[in-house]
Amino acid sequence: MSFKTYDYTLFCTNCRRTYSNIVLSCPNCGSLTIFKYHNARFEINKRMSGIWRYKSLLPTIDKIVSKGEGLTPINTIDSVLVKNERYNPTGSYSDRASSIIASYILSKKTGKVITRFEEDFTYSLVYYLTGISRVTVIVDDPLYLNYSDISILTRGGNVELVSTSEDLSVGVLNYVNPLTVEGLKTIAFELYERRVKVENIVVPAVRGLLAYSIWKGFRDLEESGLSTSYNIVATTIKGYSNIMPSIRESFKVVEVSRDEVLAALLELGGKGVITKPLSISAFIIAKSLGNSIAILTIGFRPPPRKHWSIGARREIIRILEEYGESTAYEVWKNLPVYTLRGVYRALKAMEEKGEVCSEFKTRGNRKVKYYKVC
Repeated sequence: MSFKTYDYTLFCTNCRRTYSNIVLSCPNCGSLTIFKYHNARFEINKRMSGIWRYKSLLPTIDKIVSKGEGLTPINTIDSVLVKNERYNPTGSYSDRASSIIASYILSKKTGKVITRFEEDFTYSLVYYLTGISRVTVIVDDPLYLNYSDISILTRGGNVELVSTSEDLSVGVLNYVNPLTVEGLKTIAFELYERRVKVENIVVPAVRGLLAYSIWKGFRDLEESGLSTSYNIVATTIKGYSNIMPSIRESFKVVEVSRDEVLAALLELGGKGVITKPLSISAFIIAKSLGNSIAILTIGFRPPPRKHWSIGARREIIRILEEYGESTAYEVWKNLPVYTLRGVYRALKAMEEKGEVCSEFKTRGNRKVKYYKVC
């Protein structure tokens, strides 16, 4: 496994010890370690889509695993600027971390990974490690698993579920690790590349790892000789904050009341916008502060489903065979009897069944997904 030619060390955010090799947590105190680059240079490879266009300032390993993560869109929702991480492969910013982690696992040729169940992160990691490594998921309380959880986790056929009664504490890959930070910090790189003109970057937080990762991304840019000037604001819901002490000083923390969250959920829900309560906290603060962008995973309530018959799927295949590689929008232009959202859903379902294949390509600063018959 090889890294870049410039020097790097791993640095503990708590006890300040440094390590010359990759350690996923500090051997001395168990805290988060981070990559510290020396003589680094930030370059954008615009021929690559997603987070790997920034590989000049990532811990690139021999083999890259990417499924089109990153380059998520920026929209305005109810007068608030939002970077919507829903547009990652599994619908979560965790995909940025999973791409780095899966690349590391593949390069190490690790046949088994043990991780603790953390909803979005675990879904993402299992998806990225399908065909690469088996995943043992430690479930602290099986009663909190629902049918949807089990369905997602078992889809790739590479998962084993175990309880905490098993002694698996050694070698557990936790969400909080330096590779996760490296993946999540690419949000900062995308904001820098797009020259987003705001004062505050508002991020939902429980432990604060996403906020810290974005802060580190901008710090890495500054240490590469570039100038940035953003305030990182982490938002929490009153009673649910557990910010890690070793990173707490890197950003401002603002607390939102439960009543504020519930009111905003109803208000946005009435406009067809759906998201999790924690994301709503960042939305509330971004709107209150002004001159801000919120980093969210936010969706829109779908309209009533139109039944997609076998004939409709055949029409999509016919269009792809006739016109060749096409975007969902290009397919829809030739099949206007259905809604554009309906075409997206149909292509997603067909891709899951192996009826069509997809590939991301880059157009300027955007990644575009193209479909073709497999």
